[in-house]
Parts: sequence; structure tokens; C-alpha cells
Amino acid sequence: MVVENDFQSRSQRIMIVCLCKGVSSRVILDEVRRGNCSVKGIAQACQAGRGCGTCVSQIRELIHASGGPARSHDDGSTQGGPSST
Repeated sequence: MVVENDFQSRSQRIMIVCLCKGVSSRVILDEVRRGNCSVKGIAQACQAGRGCGTCVSQIRELIHASGGPARSHDDGSTQGGPSST
């Protein structure tokens, strides 16, 4: 059906997600494929979400849509907390 094909084409489009840092959906999805499946992990890797914060919900949606593991907290507490030194 046309609606399904339209959805598939929209999900594959590249868009700027973080306007503050100029980070595209492609960069964010690449980071998710590398294992960065939290907003904090994405921010550390490519700076997306570190400006005004407006894009954080879009980053979460991209993580979820790409099949990244669901996390109850996006604070990245599993990545480099005080006990990891």
C-alpha cells in the first residue's frame, strides 16, 4: 500500500536532528549501531543533545526505532560512572 511505502521512505530520509551541533539522523543511527544506545552516549560521541536539548526526544525516538535496547534512564549511568575507574 502507498502509505506503507511512504512510511518506509520517510524513515530512511536523512535529516538534521540537532540544529545546535548540526548532527544528522545518519550520524545518530551510526552511533546506535556502534552500541551508543543512550542519549548521554550519543551526546558524548557526536555532541547531539548537548546544546538546547530540544532534540533529545528525537534522539530517543531514533534509538527506539533502530531497535536499540530500551533503557529506563537515558542518563548513561551504565557508561563510565564512578565505579568504572
